[in-house]
Amino acid sequence: MKVTRKQLFKKLIPFFEEEMGYTYFKDTISAASGLFAKKIDNEIYLSIGITTSNLFENSFTCDYFMAQSLRYACLFNGIEDAFLAPVQLLSEEELNKYRNNGVLSELYWWYSDDTNSIESFKESVRITEPRLLNNYELRERVAINENTKHQHDLTTKVRKLVQSGVPDFKTQFVPEKEKDDIPLIWFIAAEYVQKDEEYFNKNLIFSLAADAYRQYVLDEQVKQ
Repeated sequence: MKVTRKQLFKKLIPFFEEEMGYTYFKDTISAASGLFAKKIDNEIYLSIGITTSNLFENSFTCDYFMAQSLRYACLFNGIEDAFLAPVQLLSEEELNKYRNNGVLSELYWWYSDDTNSIESFKESVRITEPRLLNNYELRERVAINENTKHQHDLTTKVRKLVQSGVPDFKTQFVPEKEKDDIPLIWFIAAEYVQKDEEYFNKNLIFSLAADAYRQYVLDEQVKQ
């Protein structure tokens, strides 16, 4: 029986939110099927994007993304290794255990219709997240990386505009209604900020709006 994305996330959300401390965000803007994220240090965020396969039925995988941004899978120069899959943080012995148990394919896909596979996936996240977070050399490079800092500066401008009000201007790419549960004001503010950047297009505006809004949500949670 085919497992839908909605059914898969129903299985994963309690684990990520209640046990691992992430917040789930509906995501149709990035390449992920859905996004989990949390703030880990000052202005650094950790995301996990879940990807479902279009080729293999009931197969899914995920990747970590660490940056001063929640613009998932954006390969900022100098910290490309901050985007990686949990399987890259497992030993060959650990990988072989999952393969031999039939819960992980040779192409590193987990199975959404197999309870043992889903539980093994969760176990792999429990094992690998501390390994990633304890990579302080990587975290230091993320913290000083100029490319991700610039993205964070853009999101800060968006957040300030949302709070103070966006000057009147003619928009080109703002959606007609909320997208991924993000209020329209975030897209309006993102377009106002992005129009003065070197690159100006719909995808960048949507990504910036989502980045700024999700950072705001996580930062407000930290304050509580």
